[in-house]
Amino acid sequence: MEWISVEDRLPTSEMDLLVCTNTYYMGVGWYYPQTQKWDFEIQKHTEADLGEVTHWMPMPKPPEIF
Repeated sequence: MEWISVEDRLPTSEMDLLVCTNTYYMGVGWYYPQTQKWDFEIQKHTEADLGEVTHWMPMPKPPEIF
């Protein structure tokens, strides 16, 4: 999977995503097409400004455990 720039394309549906911001935060995020807003999974010890999303990619499939 490759990172997708928000300048090239935005997600078209709500789904779990990996996101990267201009402050180098990388984590789980969501894009809501109806409101054109991003939301992040914020770690409980993070109080810093997470910045603006610059890139995203769909979450990979989990490993097969069994």
